[in-house]
Amino acid sequence: MSLRRLLGIAALATLVAGPAFAQCDTRFVVRNQSGLQVNEFYFGPSSDSNWGPDRLGANVLPNGAAMTFNTGRPGPHDFKVVWPNGQYAELMRLDICVTSEIVATPNGIVAR
Repeated sequence: MSLRRLLGIAALATLVAGPAFAQCDTRFVVRNQSGLQVNEFYFGPSSDSNWGPDRLGANVLPNGAAMTFNTGRPGPHDFKVVWPNGQYAELMRLDICVTSEIVATPNGIVAR
């Protein structure tokens, strides 16, 4: 096999393997620093038109507590928290590949 052909194969292998090294970590932490408990928490891909199930299920997220979730999908996601008084806050179109924390605050929710 010629050196030129071998270098071509090596270059192609690098191109194919490149995306594997740049994978997205779809895990994130939701942290409650709002001063109230969070009764419901929703997230999903921004392309979905409904929120789907409450990700806390039968649980709540007390003030000061945190939970870890995994979206399982890269790309833009929407997030929503609901407090006991029915008020809610939403954060839309966050790239989960660069977001590792969603924080409920007294003024809404923010990403870090």
